[in-house]
Amino acid sequence: MNILFLMKAFEVGGQEVVTSTLAQSFVSHGHSVTIVSFKQPNPLMQKRLNRRIEVLTLGKFCYSKENVEKLHSILINKQINIVINQWGLPYIPAKVLDKAKKGLAIKTIAVYHNSPDSNARIKGVEIALSQTTNHLKRWMLQCKKFAFKQITSRSMRYVYNHSDLYMVLSPSFINKFKDFTGIRHPDRLIVQTNPITIDTTGFQLDLTRKQKEIIYVGRIDYNQKRVSRIIETWSLLENKYPDWSVKIIGDGKERKQLEEMCKSLKLKRVSFEGFQSPIEYYKKASILILTSEYEGFGLVIVEGMSFGVVPVVYGSYSAVYDIIKHKENGMIVQPQNGKFEVDEMAKQLAFVMENESKRNEMAQNAMLTSRRDYSLENIYRSWEKILGKSFESSDKESHY
Repeated sequence: MNILFLMKAFEVGGQEVVTSTLAQSFVSHGHSVTIVSFKQPNPLMQKRLNRRIEVLTLGKFCYSKENVEKLHSILINKQINIVINQWGLPYIPAKVLDKAKKGLAIKTIAVYHNSPDSNARIKGVEIALSQTTNHLKRWMLQCKKFAFKQITSRSMRYVYNHSDLYMVLSPSFINKFKDFTGIRHPDRLIVQTNPITIDTTGFQLDLTRKQKEIIYVGRIDYNQKRVSRIIETWSLLENKYPDWSVKIIGDGKERKQLEEMCKSLKLKRVSFEGFQSPIEYYKKASILILTSEYEGFGLVIVEGMSFGVVPVVYGSYSAVYDIIKHKENGMIVQPQNGKFEVDEMAKQLAFVMENESKRNEMAQNAMLTSRRDYSLENIYRSWEKILGKSFESSDKESHY
């Protein structure tokens, strides 16, 4: 089967890492794969790809005759059977694709990588609302939030209605999708989680080699990841646990501000490692902390678990409850009155730090869960069924 992944961009990020992992798995099982991006791909991402996977670029991110003709040519030349649209929210990729494949026997699968009812634009307005008491400004921001939600909902409906299948990452997202889009009977909606994107072949969990390290892996930003919460939490714990430390693996525009925050709080055992491969950190760390305001799946959680790293995660999004069973293979810190509470996060983190036997038990369970439910081979087999299903799906109209 000839498969094309359609991307807005092919940068260094979770969505792109998942795409490259799936693409290489498809190729290893005999499929042909092409990746098409509207923007120029990041060289680092291209280097990690199998040479048999070609990355091609369209023009500016917009609906244009040039983009349609270029994609149409690629679809024909590569004899594409299925397109996986990895940006299942904006209508532009779906519209370009719909026009480009006209007259061709090509099926499409759209994937949405976040919770259907949240994204960066909506969250940005909510942040602004929380930071102002001006009545006029609040009214304007409420109008803006309403408009963003309407635009997002309409765009999601458009992509859904112009795809053969529409994929979300958690069963808990099905009702969110229905409520947010207004599609009462989404017959084309399917659920598929992401795979572990790091090769764990040969890794054997040796708990005696685990260090008293807490790690964060990911982008450093405020809108989604809220890494500042980790610093706030650690400021309550550092003096009580002198043999523990925190490592921040990743980069972003908030990094300098957080480094200054650590200085002002006189924290001595927080290190910013920058953008690095997390594998060696996973091997040594005991705990992974995640304090995101929203997520789609939380890929770093299952990656860390596959190396016996115990996740302590803020339960701000429903998919985390699919992955973690509280106090069995990790910890979920519940919102307090709907909000993140630093004292509660510190309390749960301290529980894991203090109880070595329980921590070791959770580490073993975490590794078993991750490898059983999220191994690349298992996820590939699930995708094989989905690829077959896409050809069985009908083009029925949605019922509103």
